[in-house]
Amino acid sequence: MMRNKVVSGGRGTACTGQSLRTLVSIMESRLFFKRFLSLPGQVGSFVPSSRRLARAMVAEMRPDPGLPLVELGPGTGVFTRALLDAGMPAERLLLIELDATFAAHLRATLPGVRVIEADVAKLPRIAAEQGLGPVGQMLSGLPFRSMPPRVRRRVGAAVAQSLADGGRLVQFSYFPIPPLPPEVAQEHRMAGGVSRFVAANMPPAFIWRYEKKNPSP
Repeated sequence: MMRNKVVSGGRGTACTGQSLRTLVSIMESRLFFKRFLSLPGQVGSFVPSSRRLARAMVAEMRPDPGLPLVELGPGTGVFTRALLDAGMPAERLLLIELDATFAAHLRATLPGVRVIEADVAKLPRIAAEQGLGPVGQMLSGLPFRSMPPRVRRRVGAAVAQSLADGGRLVQFSYFPIPPLPPEVAQEHRMAGGVSRFVAANMPPAFIWRYEKKNPSP
């Protein structure tokens, strides 16, 4: 009888679900911190992004569930889960993650989502190999401001080159300074600016929204 009450009780189920989410969050925070200690410049922060930042990123993205969406630098998958919660089909998502530990974690915890362990600088080739062509929507957690200038330009150019005309890139940064190098944005017709500030994150974050202009006739 007791087992029947626990299984059918809505509050018990809710508590169990909340406890599981809390446990997963703690485990992912530990994993993130360990990877930060190993590769601070590549990871960019010692804690994962908050769920509030993730929801704000998805709100700025306004993802179209009928089109592919590429996520860059997903880490432990905080933004990915927010995309799935917003109705984005798992089979429409393509995650590009450089870190092997994060990539393995994503594959284990996000069944049905394609995860490519690779450098985002190779994004044009990856998109072609995956049959995507120019991508209409990208969401990025890449730590552009932590990259050496030459790497930032190379990665930024690969991202901008892979975005379709009229496509949207949503990127967060801890600084009110453009994450994409201005010369890269100008060369690839990327117009953007700060669209939202999220204080409920560690550190607080600025959300940048870029759109690729159509070429002049």
